[in-house]
Amino acid sequence: MDRSLSKRVVVAESFAEQGLAILREAGITVDSMVGRSRDDLKASLGTADGLIVRSETRVDRDLLAAGPKLTVVARAGVGVDSIDVPAATDAGVVVLNTPAANTLSAVELTFGLMISLARHIPRAVQSLREGRWDRLKLVGTELAGKTLGIVGLGRIGGNVATRARAFGMHVQTHDPYIASARADAFDTKLVDLETLLRTSDIVTLHVPLNGETRGLIDLDKLRLMQKHAFIINCARGGVIVEEALLAALDEGAIAGAAIDVVAVEPPPPDGIGAKLHQHPKLIATPHLGGSTTEALARIANELAEDVARVLLGAPGMGAVNAPVPDGPEADRVLPFLDVAYRMGRFFPQFASGDAHGSYAMQLQGDLTAIPPDAFVRAFLSGLLQTTTDRRVSIVNAESIAAELGIRVEARPDASPTPYAGALRITGGSMTVTGTSVNGSPRIVEAGGFEIDAPPIGEMIVTQHHDVPGMIGHVGTIIGDASVNISTMQVSRNAIGGDAIMVLGIDRPADDATLASLRGIPGVHSVRSLSL
Repeated sequence: MDRSLSKRVVVAESFAEQGLAILREAGITVDSMVGRSRDDLKASLGTADGLIVRSETRVDRDLLAAGPKLTVVARAGVGVDSIDVPAATDAGVVVLNTPAANTLSAVELTFGLMISLARHIPRAVQSLREGRWDRLKLVGTELAGKTLGIVGLGRIGGNVATRARAFGMHVQTHDPYIASARADAFDTKLVDLETLLRTSDIVTLHVPLNGETRGLIDLDKLRLMQKHAFIINCARGGVIVEEALLAALDEGAIAGAAIDVVAVEPPPPDGIGAKLHQHPKLIATPHLGGSTTEALARIANELAEDVARVLLGAPGMGAVNAPVPDGPEADRVLPFLDVAYRMGRFFPQFASGDAHGSYAMQLQGDLTAIPPDAFVRAFLSGLLQTTTDRRVSIVNAESIAAELGIRVEARPDASPTPYAGALRITGGSMTVTGTSVNGSPRIVEAGGFEIDAPPIGEMIVTQHHDVPGMIGHVGTIIGDASVNISTMQVSRNAIGGDAIMVLGIDRPADDATLASLRGIPGVHSVRSLSL
């Protein structure tokens, strides 16, 4: 397989230049189709490996079929409502988004709308512009001492809970999918939705749009709220039934609302969304949750790096259809996905077919309490890059492995380890152990030899008899071939016994150089690895 072939990404909607620069620096060709017709976009996908969209491009089966080489579709933002995720999964296409990049901007907009509701700020600004001084008509209310009800305690909801405490608010939460320990971590009380609506002064929504949340807040739910209460939606259009919100405002069931999203964006002039935008008791913004300079920069950087990672065969950190660990454990677990992927690349090249398709994965140290599925997928996506010509991604790695009869049995291993966390892979008689050091992958044991080698780039691995001068012989041959050695690790099992040498090199060694290395007296084997 020629891994040097250039990858091509089509950008369908506006995307920050710094993100495009990251793709180009990774050797990826970028073609812009911003402002072009759907037919033009479909035609451009014929040879595309990746597609980047925002919220206006509908990525359905028809569009996916126009890109037979597509490996990744990336959404520059949080939601993937405009992407047919099941269709992408069927096609083996990784769907990426940036779930954390706009967290702070969405949280701050939530509080901006909350304060605007409580203090009538938009009305006050408008009255002054119209030449009025309406102080007595614009008496507001304080946030301190009020009960805030948060529906959804994910990244954004959790950050809202933390900042609400700074305002002196009481916080309660409804989220049927979280453990009580997460609610405790944010010092908030878990309640059912009806209780939250009945007892909150302000309700804010932070849930994704799916089959369970679409129309979650209907007229009956709005009528449960107190008449002085406000509701805020900076999540997704469609979570609130828009006709119901309009009726609740008209009949005085609630005092006011603030929305950043509607079901159809932009809303047609005669649509229900447009009517809401004109309602005197409602404050609206045009989907500005992620629209800050800082958030757009983070989105571009994170998404471009993730697209490049997937196009090189590694697991995507923001993969929607092959989810990676989330929540409090994510920061600790995510680096080990790269470790697992790199071990998958390393193992078959180092072991030379010793595993025969059956592997055992042991999760050690802090990883023993983590479900192993994501690590298995990452390992397989790396392994299959070197063992099949199929287009492999983290989405289809398990199904391709099953088709090829490759099995990975994963289990926790509570035996002592010198590392905070480690992954140990055994296949046949070969064992390789990897860990993460300051976020970077390391191979720390290979074939019974202790090493500390970054499994990245081009490598030469020799196994040889431990005799004086061996390092010099190897270095001389590689130097004569004008190949630069960037790193070197040497380990032996006993004085005068067998040893291993792991060399990081700047470019692959040619066959003649490898043959010369194999001809050194005392050298048992020489392997060239491309990671």
